[in-house]
Amino acid sequence: MQDLRIGLEVHVQILSLKTKLFCSCSSDYRGKPPNTNVCPICMGLPGTLPVLNKGAVKEAAKVALALHCKINRISRFYRKNYFYPDLAKNFQISQYDRAGGVPFAQDGYLEMSDGKRVRIRRIHLEEDPARIVYEGGITRSPHALVDYNRHGIALLEIVTEPDISDPAKAREFLEKLASILEYLGVYKPGVEGAIRCDANISLPGGARVEVKNISGFVDVEKALRFEATRQESRISRGINVERETRHWDEIRKITVSLRTKEEEEEYRYFPEPDLPPIVVTDDILEEAKVAIPELPEDKRSRYMKEYGISGTLAEALAYSPSLAGLFEEVVASGAPPKSVASIIAIDLVSYINERGIEVEDLRSNPRRIAGLAKLMEKGELSHKDVKRCLYHMLDHDVGTGEAMKALGLTGGFLLNEELERIVDQVMAENPKAVEDARRNPKALNYIVGLVLKRASGRVDARAAARLIAGKIRST
Repeated sequence: MQDLRIGLEVHVQILSLKTKLFCSCSSDYRGKPPNTNVCPICMGLPGTLPVLNKGAVKEAAKVALALHCKINRISRFYRKNYFYPDLAKNFQISQYDRAGGVPFAQDGYLEMSDGKRVRIRRIHLEEDPARIVYEGGITRSPHALVDYNRHGIALLEIVTEPDISDPAKAREFLEKLASILEYLGVYKPGVEGAIRCDANISLPGGARVEVKNISGFVDVEKALRFEATRQESRISRGINVERETRHWDEIRKITVSLRTKEEEEEYRYFPEPDLPPIVVTDDILEEAKVAIPELPEDKRSRYMKEYGISGTLAEALAYSPSLAGLFEEVVASGAPPKSVASIIAIDLVSYINERGIEVEDLRSNPRRIAGLAKLMEKGELSHKDVKRCLYHMLDHDVGTGEAMKALGLTGGFLLNEELERIVDQVMAENPKAVEDARRNPKALNYIVGLVLKRASGRVDARAAARLIAGKIRST
């Protein structure tokens, strides 16, 4: 879809903190009885004063530096005033970057896989509102329940420029951002509500529409695809696309209108009188720099240079802290890096996706993966048999030898004489395919596939291709 403009507002809970942003209530609110993880400060009772959690400033500095942002040495909090049940005080303590205010950090970027950059407009600190529960969905629930346990949790809001032109790229941005935050220790995959996203989307001829509180990365892509199609349909029929806030209905897979979009002045921002400015000292900056580990892009480049693996495999490993850690542990044991990368990034990831589990849930013994990689490198197991062995090993928590025995694998590719015999048979049975391959080298792959099938996978595809090509040239 041409000229689609997407900007994201990503709200990230700082999971590394033990307490809320302005009080001493535990940040571990999940699973607790509703409205029990609260105190007079986070509920905004009269006479209470907020006190900034200094750890939040240090974590925000790490994120800002990792996203190449300029950190403002002095910034302050503002009150964002609006009435809604999820705000006990009827205002949210946030930061504001207009009318003389500055955010915590600004002017950064995140590099995408195609080399293009999505600019980061600003990063700021704010408190999380309470959680509103709609039984059966927001459009069908007869009532709303409010749980204030989440109220006051430290949030980072990361706002992009409208540099994204495709819903799939919005999903990629979020996945890459989550990976960086995971390396920094700020985010953990699978934690409910840890990352939430508001998406602003517009097409030429229509107003900007905001889709609120989309919880999953896949749903962000789906919501944006639906909304783009909805707006395009209205514009093509001469119907105005008005500025409004919409909700993504996860059940019906559509966006629904919530309200006309508020203008900034409607929030009546003014400086928070109960909190002093945030001052980022040299010590805080230095501590943040030291705390930043090797990040995905640097790790990807190192894997390609140090181990000679492809960019695709290197990216799949580098952008998953769990996979990267496993890869490095297996390679450190002396296993061949290219084979290890192939097994982990392709076969292990396939297993994880099929079983619907996380890497952390695996009963993966690095020594067993190393053993498989060595067998594949030596040619004693084909890649197809390595995958079968890996699945059996993980399902039954057994070693390589037991898996091979259970699967009836003796190990080893076919001998050259056996391979040549099969190649001759396949070529004799498929003269048209041979003639096609003589005219178009790409057609050779079809014959290779037939040989692999005839040999039940116990053939190195590259060796088979070389043998077939040689026979075609000599005839």
